[in-house]
Amino acid sequence: MSAETLRRAASLMRERAEAATPGPWRVVADSDTGETSVLGGPYDRYLADVHEWSTGIGNPAHIASWHPAVALAVADWLEVTARDVGTSTLAFHAALAVARAHLGEAL
Repeated sequence: MSAETLRRAASLMRERAEAATPGPWRVVADSDTGETSVLGGPYDRYLADVHEWSTGIGNPAHIASWHPAVALAVADWLEVTARDVGTSTLAFHAALAVARAHLGEAL
């Protein structure tokens, strides 16, 4: 595994996340229509609205880049780190920060 590959992936993740609407995001279901929406940002606006995507906000690229294969790879990394890395290491604390961010817990 190349350190350069890790750096390129981290850079792309950061670029896409910084272009997207700030979190936290949440999923809400409309009980009348049965539609599900994603809301977020400082004004709790709809994030999956096509009009919003056309304004240059990077939500679609960010959402698409975190498809299930990415989530499963991150989950594997968290499990391996929890099992094999000492709790006082920098790697463990980085993984813990990811886990807490995902869970919506304080960092």
